[in-house]
Amino acid sequence: DEPLKLWIPEIDRWLAELIRHEGRGDFRTDQCPGCGIEEATCRCEDCHDLRLYCKTCTLRLHLRSPLHRIRVWTEDHFKRTTLKSMGLRIQLGHSPGERCINPTRAFGDDFVLLDISGIHEVGLDFCNCETALQQTQQLLRARIFPATTIAPKTGATFRVLEHFHLESAQAGVSAQAFYNTIARRTDNTGLYPPKTRYSAFLRMIREWRYLKALKRGGRGHDTGGRASMAPGELAVLCPACPHPGKNLPADWEDATSGRSWLYRLFVGIDGNFRLKRKKVSSEAADPSLCNGQAYFVEDSDYKDHIKTFGKEIKEETNNCNDHDAVKLANIKGYESLATTGVVSVQCTRHEMRLPCSVGDLQKGERYVNVDYIFFTTMQILLATLIVVSYDIACQWSRNFWKRARVYKDKFDDYRKQTTFLIPKFHLPAHQDRCRDNFSFNFTLGVARNDGERLERGWALINIFGPMTKEMGPGARFDFLDDIFSDQNWRKITRLVSSLLKRAKQAAENCYLHTNEFEEFESAIPPEQSARWAAELNAWERDPSQKNPFTTTVPTLTQATVHLRLAEEEASTNHRIQSTLVWHQNMSPSAFISTGLVLEEQQYVPNILSKILERRNLLQRKLEAWFKVQRTYISGVDTVRAVMTAKASDVHAEMLPLLLPSQIPPSALCHPTLLDYEWQLREGQAHEALDNLRLHLRLRSYLTTFKNQWVRGQRPTTRARSIIETVQQNINSDSTTYRAARNALVALAARLGKSGWDSILRKLLDGDIRTITSGEMFETEGHRTMSWIWKTCGLSSITDCANVSVLRIEWCKARARAQRWKEECDLVQEEMRRVQQFYQWQCNHWLARADAVTTAVMPDYAEGLVAYARRQADIRSSMREKCQTSWQDVPIYMDLGMAVPEPETTEEEHDAENPLAYMEDQKCAGDPDPTHTSAAWMESQDDPTET
Repeated sequence: DEPLKLWIPEIDRWLAELIRHEGRGDFRTDQCPGCGIEEATCRCEDCHDLRLYCKTCTLRLHLRSPLHRIRVWTEDHFKRTTLKSMGLRIQLGHSPGERCINPTRAFGDDFVLLDISGIHEVGLDFCNCETALQQTQQLLRARIFPATTIAPKTGATFRVLEHFHLESAQAGVSAQAFYNTIARRTDNTGLYPPKTRYSAFLRMIREWRYLKALKRGGRGHDTGGRASMAPGELAVLCPACPHPGKNLPADWEDATSGRSWLYRLFVGIDGNFRLKRKKVSSEAADPSLCNGQAYFVEDSDYKDHIKTFGKEIKEETNNCNDHDAVKLANIKGYESLATTGVVSVQCTRHEMRLPCSVGDLQKGERYVNVDYIFFTTMQILLATLIVVSYDIACQWSRNFWKRARVYKDKFDDYRKQTTFLIPKFHLPAHQDRCRDNFSFNFTLGVARNDGERLERGWALINIFGPMTKEMGPGARFDFLDDIFSDQNWRKITRLVSSLLKRAKQAAENCYLHTNEFEEFESAIPPEQSARWAAELNAWERDPSQKNPFTTTVPTLTQATVHLRLAEEEASTNHRIQSTLVWHQNMSPSAFISTGLVLEEQQYVPNILSKILERRNLLQRKLEAWFKVQRTYISGVDTVRAVMTAKASDVHAEMLPLLLPSQIPPSALCHPTLLDYEWQLREGQAHEALDNLRLHLRLRSYLTTFKNQWVRGQRPTTRARSIIETVQQNINSDSTTYRAARNALVALAARLGKSGWDSILRKLLDGDIRTITSGEMFETEGHRTMSWIWKTCGLSSITDCANVSVLRIEWCKARARAQRWKEECDLVQEEMRRVQQFYQWQCNHWLARADAVTTAVMPDYAEGLVAYARRQADIRSSMREKCQTSWQDVPIYMDLGMAVPEPETTEEEHDAENPLAYMEDQKCAGDPDPTHTSAAWMESQDDPTET
């Protein structure tokens, strides 16, 4: 870092300048520059003016900034003091400089005011004239938030609440850490500790967050106020998702089948066991302010549902791999928890929370919990075409419609057209039938969704887990509701760039994969591709039809080859015996098969305590097999003796078996034995590949599960032990495959075999990876798949097998091209929906402004109109920015070219800042941020509303 290197020589000089500020610097004269009479002894630490003033001038200059920190010069150093001790008092209820004829001091005259600059004890007077407002109103009009409604003696400036509101949502700062920070800024020596107001600060910030949500939700403009709110009305909606009546065409319900999929709502379901809560407080002592008005469902109705249907809705028997989400939360230590986690329904296209889409979990992801959250969300959202992504969708969807009929008295009759899919990352851990029937890649009309955006969203939420774990139920609901709104708004401010990035990626990949598919199809007979297209179209229209992505050729195994050889031996017994002498107790195929088993046993790692026992057992088996070998291969003992002549003591696991593939070409070996070993080795190689793929999927699932859910030394050690066992199986599978392939290489030269190595390729260490892992340094967009996941695994490519493999690859190539074409169409539709949604919001806020009646007091009416028109102006500006940034997207989409990135101005860069959730366009001419008196607080614009 070159600037740092240049700064190092300046360290001593800079340090001297810092220490110089401990003295009076250039202002060492005793005369006050304000009045020119009294002695200058006071300096303000928060003002830009470093001159010293007398006590009288200091009070006069700080009538508008009563929270500044003052230092008084003694004989040789500065000493801390307060404006209250110097006689300064804050008068509420009157204009600046106007005296109240009947002031009333705050209760006890020890009003504590929290601000970014510290915790201050101030002298505060309320107006007690005949026309005086309530004390809380006087404080609020001075931009001071009171801690209580009766005789308030603690407050916080709007500025400190705005700052912490942003910092807690953006950086995850806890209230305790923030409060301790401003307390230390007040006094960092422990000599003059400020009065403790931590509990009051918690209450004020909770009330502040809720009032902000009501204000943004337009409840101040509704005559019914808070009481007339519908469920989920305070949620921040996703502009790009389909909202009938807001951003869809008037005839969207009459769209043709080729375009109706564009109006699908893509949602995902997932649980999170990091957001747990201890058994702290109760709903009666700590009620929620939102309680179903934002993202969490209404708590009492939710619990009644669980109580009513908890025993009736049974968890179903798992018929897929053992990854049941219900079991994930059944871990030791959950007895002390009131909530084991949450389950959420979320938009999987744009990572935004939906209204009434989050609920607590009492014991794992039970269907009764998930069903309630899902159906509650669907009741609020009016879209009729739904795509649901769930990591156990293959289980949850089995009796979904049956459970929907059970709930029909509580929820409206669910009639939405629903498609169930499994997220792409979770799909490899499922069985083959799930991977074929619940795949985003193969499903028509889902574009390039992956269904995994919930998982990425949890990463931003999990940082709040330690804080919410200790909260009461109501405080936790309100806090997380606010965090969800913050994250939704941050994503909205980035929609311009995120959708433009998607458009660029979609245009490039659509062009690339369409060309690849057309080249592939040109090499296939037209009648063949037409037949495959008909099969694929039929399956896409009716998933109960035969799935063209499923292989119909059975996988080759050693057992099937052994059975086939036995049948061949029985049918050609006399012909083979005429040229090959048979052993009386073992046929030639059994001889070769037994040799392969013994070879695998030599690979098994020996445990030190059992090595001698296993070695002796293996030695006895080998001696019995060697006797049979002498019958089929003459002179084999001589060859083995030559190979082991230099070794003094050869253990059983090191003895060369000398199967036909291992015998030197000069030695005599019957061609029938060579052919038998070829067939068995080929089956062994395919079986080893199948086992390798299975164990790789198992290791991937176990590793993911351990990283997400296992905590503590003992559970972690146990999980690592299980993963290590699976890794040993992977190593054994790869060793078996390599041995089988080496034998095939040797046999191919003697039997004249060719073409087999295009399927059974050489297995490198880099090839042994999961289906979701690419090579080193490959990014997600350029990731390649290991050949072990693309091989058909057949012993010989017959016409039927070749056609099956080509059909699957053709279907996959067409699916890739279709998904990218759908992505192009869907991104353009989302861009259109975003602009129409902003226009709808603009009109909605303008209607609210026009609806303000003359019955409202003029000052309140002006505030209502001003806020509504400011919100309308913001949405209009956001819509104009979208139009400007996206105007060339359709042209480049049609040409299949890369969409150019728009130039980002300094203002646009600021607008895309995540902090924009709390920041609107401020009025021109911001006042001095160091002035925080009651008069200035009342006049400055609110910078936190959106």
